[in-house]
Amino acid sequence: MLYLLILTDQELSYENYSEDFCIGLFPTQAQAEEVARYYLENVQGFCEYDCAYHIVEKDIVESTESTVPEVVWFVQGWNMNEALDEIDIVESPCFLTEERAQEELCLMQRTYVRTEWAVSRYRVGDLHWVDGFVRV
Repeated sequence: MLYLLILTDQELSYENYSEDFCIGLFPTQAQAEEVARYYLENVQGFCEYDCAYHIVEKDIVESTESTVPEVVWFVQGWNMNEALDEIDIVESPCFLTEERAQEELCLMQRTYVRTEWAVSRYRVGDLHWVDGFVRV
């Protein structure tokens, strides 16, 4: 099991849309919570605006190891609304190989009607929004 940390700018979120920032995947929920607290107290943008966090548990498919993998892949699909915001997001569990994630992509494309698809590689424990953000 991995823990995906997502920070949300609540002021920029609205019905059927959430202004989310994927911060990273972590080996423990406690580590994800610690990083969330740090961001909400110290990182530009996140500490200045009405931001909250949530943590999504992500299964690792076909993982037989008791150790946390260094790298995982997962699939995301989404549509775009009139404001070009990502909506109707669907996600797969995590996979140990890109090949297995690509297979899942094919299965998901047959199951869900989405205009955009991505197979993403994540290094467990890496931070994806290290500089924060500024509203324009």
